[in-house]
Amino acid sequence: MNKPKIMILDNNLLDVMHIERTLVEHGYVVVKLTSPNGVLAKIDYECPDALLINPWMPRLDVAELLATLSMAPEFEEMVVVAIGNQDAATLQAFCIEHDLHGYFSKTMDLNELGTFLDNFFEDD
Repeated sequence: MNKPKIMILDNNLLDVMHIERTLVEHGYVVVKLTSPNGVLAKIDYECPDALLINPWMPRLDVAELLATLSMAPEFEEMVVVAIGNQDAATLQAFCIEHDLHGYFSKTMDLNELGTFLDNFFEDD
């Protein structure tokens, strides 16, 4: 079985490094992007199984990105999870508004992120 590939889209380099280390230790393949420049090309090239996205990163038109992904048949199976420092209610509201698979607050234990993501890949 191929290990799921997770793409991290977040401008906070320290968070990205911590998340990457945690997910690699958990058995995931990780690619990362710390700028929204070229995000669609990178997603198209990498074909991640899941996208961890910080919707509040500067210069990211998150509504346009999510609309584009939702309309593209090649990404219909991709899991999209919002990550951020916001409280759970704010993250949950964002997920509902944009029809995302879930959210994970960075204020929670980032070491639990791999276990959280396992829930999306149990049947693989």
